[in-house]
Amino acid sequence: MKRFVAILLAVMLVVGLTACAAQEAASTWEDQYELGIRYLSEGNYEEAIIAFTAAIEIDPMQVEAYVARGDAYFQSGQPEKAESDYRKALELDDDDDDTASKLVDALIQQGKLEEAAEILEDLIEKNPSNPDYYDKLADIYEQLEQPEKVQETLEKGVEQTGDQQLSDRLEEIAQEASGLPPVPDDGISREVVEMSSGDELMELSFAEGVENLEIRLGDGDYNVDSFFLYGAENVSIIGTGNTRLVSTYGTETIISMYDCDNILLYGLIMGHDLEPSMSCSTGVVELLSSKDIKIIGCDIYGCGLHGINASESRFVVENSIIRDCSMHGAMLYSSRGIFTNCTFSGNCYQYTSNPVFDLWGESCSVNLNSCVIQDNLGESKYKLADGAEFEESDTIETGNSWQ
Repeated sequence: MKRFVAILLAVMLVVGLTACAAQEAASTWEDQYELGIRYLSEGNYEEAIIAFTAAIEIDPMQVEAYVARGDAYFQSGQPEKAESDYRKALELDDDDDDTASKLVDALIQQGKLEEAAEILEDLIEKNPSNPDYYDKLADIYEQLEQPEKVQETLEKGVEQTGDQQLSDRLEEIAQEASGLPPVPDDGISREVVEMSSGDELMELSFAEGVENLEIRLGDGDYNVDSFFLYGAENVSIIGTGNTRLVSTYGTETIISMYDCDNILLYGLIMGHDLEPSMSCSTGVVELLSSKDIKIIGCDIYGCGLHGINASESRFVVENSIIRDCSMHGAMLYSSRGIFTNCTFSGNCYQYTSNPVFDLWGESCSVNLNSCVIQDNLGESKYKLADGAEFEESDTIETGNSWQ
């Protein structure tokens, strides 16, 4: 009996020691892992790697340790070792999308862009609502110089997620492709309305007091006959550079403004679709008693009598073209116009005795900055009534009839 009791006690002791050892090992893995996390958060990557390596040696089946060591390697500038740890973690848990995304980052750091793109495509298929995947994939295609895939990825991302940053990035790409300058931001909040036809736009014509509105127009023709803004304030009409506001009648302006303040015309092609031999009785853009009018990235063309006709108004025109207008490029009465990086071409073809710029009134002035004046058929560049002023700097003149 004594011998049996002794054997039983020995067995119990062995079992107890084994259980304690297992418990100690588990505790040691946790201790090493938590120690590594602390080192990692402090930016002590070398000590973090040592601690995570100890945790992996104790229990090589713990996914978190591989991921954490991969993070330490990645943040310490060793993406190839990070890649190895992320791959091991994915072998243990292939549904870990966060680790797959980290693997993408490690591959990108090493220039393994094609493989990174393949992983992101798979991630998007599994989780199409994550905007970060589309953003990273677009970055990769940008580095691979595949602009079509960049645009395709962003378009899909916007469609699937509605993410504003993806939308802004897509808009920037479209703007760069159009060659237009950035849309100016005056800090005023506006209601955004998208319109697909000239009829929609004309519903606002002659409406009094339109304010704080941003009208977005797409590619193609918007047929209008004297779109008229009356008393409008803080209104932007944003085109794509391929947006055409046109009329088949020569008796109506394209856009007229009366008593308006802070109006932006951007990325618009505006003119009358008539043969040069036909006569117009009006201009293209008409400004009456308006101020802070900005015309940016626009193409203003004939056969309007005047590209811009301004009376008692203040306006600036940038990166725009005024061409093929039958009477004047611009006619101003008691107005101030500033033109920067603009081109005036082929104007005064029907009234060759006229100047390109016709200025009336004591407070009237035109200032040209870095503009091109070419192939105009008028007999002079400008005509000034008493008190009017014309200033220019860095102007290029070629092929004009007065030269």
